[in-house]
Amino acid sequence: MIQQFSRFVKSGAGLEKTLRLIQCVSQVVAALTMSSALAVQLTTVKLQLALARRYFRFFGFIDSFQRMSELLGKDGFGSVAGMLELAKCTCFGLYFVLEDLTTLHAMGVYAVPWNDRVMDQANTFWFYALSFSVIGAMWALLVGPAEQLPKENGKGKNQKTASEKATPVKPTAASARVKQIVVDGCDLLIPLELLGWMPTGDMVVGSTMVLSTLMTAQVIWARV
Repeated sequence: MIQQFSRFVKSGAGLEKTLRLIQCVSQVVAALTMSSALAVQLTTVKLQLALARRYFRFFGFIDSFQRMSELLGKDGFGSVAGMLELAKCTCFGLYFVLEDLTTLHAMGVYAVPWNDRVMDQANTFWFYALSFSVIGAMWALLVGPAEQLPKENGKGKNQKTASEKATPVKPTAASARVKQIVVDGCDLLIPLELLGWMPTGDMVVGSTMVLSTLMTAQVIWARV
């Protein structure tokens, strides 16, 4: 147990999830506490950990744009699933880039007057990325098997019907899709709160962050 925890926090993804869990727990406790002094301290912890976690995703745009390039070179526009994945990667890439532009401001190194405007745009792309991710997972769960059917020319004695050729989503794949929908659905509340589109408060946002963090951390934990 201790050795696995050590491997977990030594991995970049595991350490990021650990910091995220402490951050969202601090946010929940700060919202519940009656002590203003403690609330200020916990809010400081939350903000500092949020800044620290930005360093882990500083180069996240590379993977997003690389995935975009792969989709454009294959069938990014050849299917609904491909278009949803392409839109998701594009929005995530733009989110990472825009957030990176404000890193020095967030660190207090170089203040810029356009920080708030850029972060609003970054969070907007984050919202779109998570939305496309949820829609893509639902599409793959409900429509994916039928969409992946090979096109038939209508000839041949052994030709099967579409319903015969359709293979259901494997249980493990279906479970992963459902988990993705829950995790991304929880995280959708964060940009909605930051943008003021659907203010839910620190308590609700922090609680959903705890849930999504534990679910994603479980996957990383099993892998290390």
